[in-house]
Order: sequence, then C-alpha cells, then structure tokens
Amino acid sequence: MTTRLIIDPLASSFRDLTLAAEALLDGGLIAGPTQSYYAFMALADKPKALERLSQLKFGRSPDQPFLLLIDSNQRAACYARETNETARLLMAHFWPGLLTILFLAHTGLNSLLLGKANTVGLRVEGLSLVRNLIRMVDRGLTGTSANRHKSRPPTTAGEVIEAFDGQIDLIIDAGQTLGQASSTIVDVSGPEPWIFRAGAIPPEDVLAVCPNLKFS
Repeated sequence: MTTRLIIDPLASSFRDLTLAAEALLDGGLIAGPTQSYYAFMALADKPKALERLSQLKFGRSPDQPFLLLIDSNQRAACYARETNETARLLMAHFWPGLLTILFLAHTGLNSLLLGKANTVGLRVEGLSLVRNLIRMVDRGLTGTSANRHKSRPPTTAGEVIEAFDGQIDLIIDAGQTLGQASSTIVDVSGPEPWIFRAGAIPPEDVLAVCPNLKFS
C-alpha cells in the first residue's frame, strides 16, 4: 500500500518532507505535485527506481526520455555539459517555471534520461515544496506526469492512488494542481537552438527573449 503524505503546499517545512526524501534516497519511486500535474519522482542516480518508472509508463517511446526537475539554475551544471548564452537567457527569464531546456548531457547519466542526441531535459520547478525536496536529496528528480502512457495526467493525489496504489512507495498529497499545459521545450544542444515543443509558455514569449530560436 502506498504511503500518503498530506502536506500544505503553501506552508510546508523541510521536516514535513522527511519521509519523501528518505523514500527517494532509499531508491524508491514516489509521486508528488508540480506546477501542472502530479508527477512520478525518482532520483537521477537510482537506476532501479528509474526502471520502475519506465515500467509504469509502458508504451512511452524511447525517444521520450524523462526530464529532470532541479531546484536552481546552478544545479543545471550537474547534468548539462555546458550552458551557452541562449540557455542562460532562457534560464534567467523563465526559471523557475514551465520551460524545459534540452542540454548536451554529462557522461554517465542513465539512458532513460537521455535523448537520441545525448541530451538531457532540465527544468527548475516552480513549486517551492518540490524545490525544497530537491535540496534535501541534493540531486535532480524526474518530473514526468503520474499517468499511464496516453492517459490523462492527474491533478489530484487521489487519481494517482486509484491508478497506482501499491506500485509507488509514497505520494505527496498537496491538494489539486493547476492542470496547466505541459512545459514548453527548447533545445539548446546544437548550433541552431530551436523550440522543440510548444506548451505552457507561448512560443512568442520565448522568441521575445531569444529571437534567434528556430520554430517550425
């Protein structure tokens, strides 16, 4: 049976998140809220937890690696080989927020986190609760929506429990999420950065900051 950890997202402390942090550090797979939906959360360096996540998302294309949520712009350097000028502009304007940036990845990252061109997707999460959890475990964690492939992403902990009770170790129940569109994705890994996917942040807002981006 999955442990349910009820937390007030506006008044949570590090102590409130202790059980969730311990579950992650023990190699567990949990779920919790993000700015948009409830997400499956596993640590970037826990391969068994990532494999469990992959099994729950059965049917998801190998071309869709799991992005990582991080707590600060500085932590991007743990996973991204470099941050160019375009990346720094985007990070300064849109992080924390619903913008995922694809970087060339450091060597040694789990294959489930890597795109075909050896990229890794990073996003500074807007919810302070999640950023605090990342600080407690001192590493990035996955942020893919907590639903089966092609199912509707959940906005409540109850929906996640209904689908995955006993299949994840813990869920952080912080009430209903906003259910916004998924994050916009920008790829800065190559010589011509481009908007890989339109999402919560309109392409015109991104282009206003970085007019050099390609968008088809």
